[in-house]
Amino acid sequence: MLTGTVSDELQAWVTVEILDSNGQSHPVEVVLDTGFNGDLALPATIIRQLGLLEDIRRPAVTATGDRVILMTFRATVLWNGQSLSVQVVEADSEPLLGMELLLGSRVTFDVREGGLVTVETLP
Repeated sequence: MLTGTVSDELQAWVTVEILDSNGQSHPVEVVLDTGFNGDLALPATIIRQLGLLEDIRRPAVTATGDRVILMTFRATVLWNGQSLSVQVVEADSEPLLGMELLLGSRVTFDVREGGLVTVETLP
């Protein structure tokens, strides 16, 4: 189970453990983004720090309706006690956790500053 908090900007934050290219685990704070249907979106600085390997370029439509080509990378996250290979999109935003990674989970949060956020596996 992951836990986190709701920020003063009413964003639900949790910490995800991402393995770097040497297999070392790094905690990365991410915002839960139900409008993002991928796994993770990370800024280029974090992708470089982790040494993630380039995967593919893929077309996408942004929240503003713009059509773009996104660079993607492969990463391993520790998810529910297991190593899971995920696709990371390079993004000019804060780190985001999307619906694909949340698939099979129950997410609850108390919508107030400092409110509790939990992500747990569905039975």
